[in-house]
Amino acid sequence: MYKLTSTTSILRTADNASIPADPANRDYAQYLEWLDKGNTPEAYVEPVVPIEVWRENATVSAFQAQQALDDFGYIEQVEAIMTDASTPAKTKRAWRLAQEFRRMSPTVLDLAGALGLSDVEVDALFQHALTIEA
Repeated sequence: MYKLTSTTSILRTADNASIPADPANRDYAQYLEWLDKGNTPEAYVEPVVPIEVWRENATVSAFQAQQALDDFGYIEQVEAIMTDASTPAKTKRAWRLAQEFRRMSPTVLDLAGALGLSDVEVDALFQHALTIEA
């Protein structure tokens, strides 16, 4: 009859009503009574995002990207790539000036190729980068 959500609100499954966790709210009071009777709400399940969607939307700050590359031992290789005369000027400029990097951007894809990284390895870098706080 009820389902937990990613917030403090409760979802009433009968009508998909979102009930705020407010003791003064009549619906929330009914939910608390329902719990007192020994009932258990459905657990919240984090939605699974398909990897293609995740890849298309994953974005990290320049700091996060650089720190992740350093944490994984790639920063010196990237810096060498940036000094190589054969590296396109656009890639060098993006490395120097970008405030953020998208997982599927041309710069990231070019760098991944130059480093010989697989999609799984680049995904791991981005997932790690997303955990880094400045």
